[in-house]
Order: sequence, then structure tokens, then C-alpha cells
Amino acid sequence: MPRFPLLVLGLLLASTAGCLSNEPMEFDVTLEGAEVVLVETHENGALTGTSPAEIVLNFSGTPAAVRYTVAASDGREPVSVLAADGPLVAMAFDAHGVHNVTATAFDANGRSASQTFPVHVNLQIVWTEEATQSPGVLSFDPIPKYGGPMADYITIESVVSNPDLIQNLGGGREVDVTWRLIDPLGGTCQQHSGVVHEGESAAWNTLHFTTYEAHDLAVDYDEGQDEIDVQHTVVVAYEPVQ
Repeated sequence: MPRFPLLVLGLLLASTAGCLSNEPMEFDVTLEGAEVVLVETHENGALTGTSPAEIVLNFSGTPAAVRYTVAASDGREPVSVLAADGPLVAMAFDAHGVHNVTATAFDANGRSASQTFPVHVNLQIVWTEEATQSPGVLSFDPIPKYGGPMADYITIESVVSNPDLIQNLGGGREVDVTWRLIDPLGGTCQQHSGVVHEGESAAWNTLHFTTYEAHDLAVDYDEGQDEIDVQHTVVVAYEPVQ
């Protein structure tokens, strides 16, 4: 074969290879857990456990990738994983708020593709006290630690129980209590009073929209002689944009 056609063929192949390498890589990543919950557990006034919120990025729709990275807007170092280790990359959050997570895939030719997802991390606080006449104060801060949008609202579900003084026999009396949601200046944002009869419970459920400052949740033991049990569930919620 003459040398000139071979030269032309070589140039064509090189040109074609260059075009192929400039084509965008096939990229499809999905997020499992766009709305997740960070749980704090308090027992008798002490923090006893925290369960981080976790998301999973699935890169299985990006077959040519050799490496994945996941970066969060809270300033931590990005997570980097080899594709040979599997298509799933997990990330945990220990602070509530709306976090932006960027998933990136890289192939062997140096190409990359990225997608950013908003992750709404709600905070749930579970507080329990048993056999008390002086309930502790639950302090919580709805302001996101790493900035971003403020929480949309706070929900409070609280139950005060007055167990039988003597199992199945009674012998106690009712207890008067007042729930108060308190702002940083000591002002009462909301309150509710109730009577808890022996062997029964009383509840206060409310919704609060002031999320730009810290709050205290208190149960005042107004009158009575029996010991009571207290259980609060407080949620700082971030609504996803529809």
C-alpha cells in the first residue's frame, strides 16, 4: 500500500480518537436519602446518644468511571472511592440543616461529570425523665451549624405521666404542670397547663415557627406530691422544595 494513504488513515484514526475522548462520559448518579433525620437521645437530663443521618449516592449508572468523590458543603474533606470497590458511597451528617452534596465521577481518560443534590437533615430530640418532681430543661438550637436556609418549623410532642403510687392500688393524687417554650431572653413563647391524674398522662403538642434563635422547653411542677415521668420529642424540620 502506498505511504500516502497510510498517512491519511493514521491522521483520520488520531482525529477520531480525539473526538471520542472529548465526548461526555455516561453519567447517572442517584441519591438515597434526600430527607434524613439526625437523632439525639437524652435520659434524665444527660445526652446519652447521637445517631447521625446517613445518605447513599449510587453511581451504578456511570459504567466507565474508575473513581468517585462526594463533597459536602459543611467543609469536611471529600470522600473518594475507587469504582472497583462498588457503586455505593455513604456519607453521614452530625449537624442539622440543608447541606449541598456534590457527586463526581472520573473515568480513565480524565473525563469527569458532577451533580449537586440538596440534603435536608432534620433534627429529632428524644428526651425522657423518670420519677421526678423537678423536671430538667431541654435546651436546643434550631440554627444550622454550617449556615444555609433556616429551619421551616419546630414541632413539640410532650407527654407527662403520673404513674400509680402503688401498682394497681393507687394512693397518689393529681399533679398540676405547665409546659413552657422559652426564648433566649427568658420570655415565654408558648405555654400550656394541664392536670395529670394518678395513673394517667397529659400531653402538649404544638408547632412553632420561630427558628432563628435557641429555645428552652420546660415543664413546671406547679402542684402535687407524686413523682412524674416526662417524655419530649422535638423536631427541627427543613421542608424540601417541591
